[in-house]
Amino acid sequence: MNGTRSEPYEFIRIAVMLSTLVGLVAICLYLVVTAFGIGTSTGVRSAAGIILPLVIGGFLAVFNRALLDKASRLPPSVAFVVAAAFGVAVMLLMKNIEALRAAPIAELVVSAGLSTLLYAPGSVFGITEATTKSDVWMAYYFGVVSGMLVYVVFMGFPFISAT
Repeated sequence: MNGTRSEPYEFIRIAVMLSTLVGLVAICLYLVVTAFGIGTSTGVRSAAGIILPLVIGGFLAVFNRALLDKASRLPPSVAFVVAAAFGVAVMLLMKNIEALRAAPIAELVVSAGLSTLLYAPGSVFGITEATTKSDVWMAYYFGVVSGMLVYVVFMGFPFISAT
């Protein structure tokens, strides 16, 4: 894989990236399918709420890499905490999705996080090749997953009743 990193590190890095991205995509799909269950107009707004941050993220990744580079300058511990808070916020949004149906807030937030991680330097799908900045970005990936898991551990999964 990479001459400076061991293969187990690369395997873990790719597994965490892919599982985080797949999890966020699954949440996006759930939100859109649920919205279409309410009505066509709500479903279209939900789909647009998912697509918009991905388009803007793609634009920024191609034309304004400086914005993503700023996020890569955070210390890994700070990046982890910020991303963990995002993970908890995603789960809270899913728990309260019905109250937020007036606007696709949950869709915008989840997709914005997905877009940021998707276009991050050194990500599996990143525009640029992997750099030492990818180590900081791994803190974001681990943070998102950790935040979601912390929520599940203490609050349960948003759609599964404890009764």
